[in-house]
Amino acid sequence: MTPLKRRDKPSFDRGRRAFLLAMLQELPVLHGTLKGGQGFRLTDLSALPDQQLARIRPIVNPDYVILVQDGAVWARYRHRQEPPIRLFGTDEEEKQRTFNLFDGRHTLGEIGSQLAQALGEDEATAFSRARDLFLDLVRHMVCVPRDPLGPPEG
Repeated sequence: MTPLKRRDKPSFDRGRRAFLLAMLQELPVLHGTLKGGQGFRLTDLSALPDQQLARIRPIVNPDYVILVQDGAVWARYRHRQEPPIRLFGTDEEEKQRTFNLFDGRHTLGEIGSQLAQALGEDEATAFSRARDLFLDLVRHMVCVPRDPLGPPEG
């Protein structure tokens, strides 16, 4: 009988604490999925139709600290010393206004409506602005959906 070999530990680019925090963040998604919501990978968000994206409640990932310095808004990962990620310039007022609404209370659709009123533009343009910024920040893991998508409306 061949003795069992000890398996190598899985490698994660974040420490155990960050891994456990990420797992805890996934529990509400799993719970929502079990209740009929839609589960999806963050990498698949950009493939969703606008009708589904409009129902997402964006929130800043709690693993990141947001900084304003040197004429820009930056995100720095809390759990390790890494260079911050430049999000946008402080002179980009529309992006600042949009980013400030990524608080987990408003859907992207609601954010689009609020921006349309505040900036005096049509809702489709304002929604596109919110959607594009959200998807860009998701790419960096700075923003994430607060909840899983509920069952499709119909």
